[in-house]
Amino acid sequence: MRLEDLTRYPRLMVLTSLAWFLAGGTAGLLMVLAHLTGFLRMNEYPVLLSFHGTAMTFGGLFQLMMGLSLLRVGFCYGKPLRGLLVRASYFLLNIGMALIAVAVLAFGVRTSYTLMFPLPAVGVVKGLWSMEGLAIFVWGVILVLLVIVGLYPATLARLIFTGKTEEALVLERFMGTLNPSGMAGMLPYVFIMPPLGSAITVGAVAIGLALLGAVPLGSIGWVLSPMNFNYPFWIFAHNLMEAMGIMAIATVYWLIPRYTASEEQRARSLYSERLGLLAIVFYSTAAIMAFPHHLFTMPTSQPHGLSYTGQIASWLTGFGAAFSVFNVLATAYVFGLRLTPASLAAMLGFGVYVADGFLAMQLGTIGWAYRLHGTYAVTAHLMTILLAVALVWIGALYHSFRLLFGRPENARLAYLHVLLTAVAAIGLLYTMAFMGAEGAPRRAYPLPVGAEGAVPLLVLGALLAAGQLAFLLQLRSPRGKVEESVGSAILDDRS
Repeated sequence: MRLEDLTRYPRLMVLTSLAWFLAGGTAGLLMVLAHLTGFLRMNEYPVLLSFHGTAMTFGGLFQLMMGLSLLRVGFCYGKPLRGLLVRASYFLLNIGMALIAVAVLAFGVRTSYTLMFPLPAVGVVKGLWSMEGLAIFVWGVILVLLVIVGLYPATLARLIFTGKTEEALVLERFMGTLNPSGMAGMLPYVFIMPPLGSAITVGAVAIGLALLGAVPLGSIGWVLSPMNFNYPFWIFAHNLMEAMGIMAIATVYWLIPRYTASEEQRARSLYSERLGLLAIVFYSTAAIMAFPHHLFTMPTSQPHGLSYTGQIASWLTGFGAAFSVFNVLATAYVFGLRLTPASLAAMLGFGVYVADGFLAMQLGTIGWAYRLHGTYAVTAHLMTILLAVALVWIGALYHSFRLLFGRPENARLAYLHVLLTAVAAIGLLYTMAFMGAEGAPRRAYPLPVGAEGAVPLLVLGALLAAGQLAFLLQLRSPRGKVEESVGSAILDDRS
């Protein structure tokens, strides 16, 4: 067994995600610069917005999570990362993202990164983009959905539940119980996303076939109803973000015990493994029914009872987060915590995630939602939760840096990467939240109010870009010689 059996596709996914991050981040900086200078035309701004949102979320963060989570399952369960499911997950995701990029940048399909029917069709009717561009966009979305809803959870399930463990591939043993909460945190994605994403996937395939002329347009009228499209979309989109957040929390559960202060203490798991499992189950259960908070401002289509269910469920997710805060801090306090780029990124990402939770509670409250829903406060929430999850996975990336790249990370550059990313994340949260409180409308160009926030946004965006440059500089030196035998590839003192 060779080390490449574990690292080839995770490394490809990590490096490809960096390319999408850089492309999407450039679009984001240009958007902020446009608010300051006005150099973009009115129809060009939503093009950058649509590309920025899709590239950062799916090509960047989702792919980073996919690569590093598969790597973790591989070296903890002793399973090689190869085969049709792994290859299809990588190639279909990036082919789908390439189709979306072509549709947005070449054909001008500027629907933003959230699909609210009938906006895509109205754009064609109004001549804003072509039917051909829409068809390319929809099939790109279909390929991405197939990976998110089907191929990726199927790959996780195959690695966790089937196949024979190869002892030579086990580079890190479980700590504590046989299935600690750090690994069990992957199960909500495996069991929740396929059923909750199936409806929107079936609808998207039906629309895609109709756009190609394979089925009559009249035969898919059931999916073209705003109610039948928007609710499956938000059930999927909301729970995708929640599942990614739960997996990030579980990654903190997995990382922190590996960086406690001494050899004796490092053999321990979390302060309370049972509380960790309870937090994951509680959070996952509440999150499933919190999706109606995205539709508070559609009172003509959403029953009041469903709105209040969404509000209560949104607040209940806070209890799951509170259990996690206690457990993580207790682990660090009781057992001690060594400072490394991996542990720092995990703790800062977790802290940013919790800070964003207070804004999420406001947006999950019906009265506040009417005031803030159409403003930069929602942009603050979405961007911050994505950056928080990214920071946690950056911690996982530094934990496995030597395994992936054949050499240790540069400590100074790694700390700079983590700190700049965290400062930018928390700064963007509060800057955009204040802009939202002032009434600055999201997706608007030029901004009628709150335009003064563009200056700090540009500075914070530059800090975020500088942080990623610090990581890229660590990849410049050639990879060290990697042992062919996985058994000799030990992750220094972390295994």
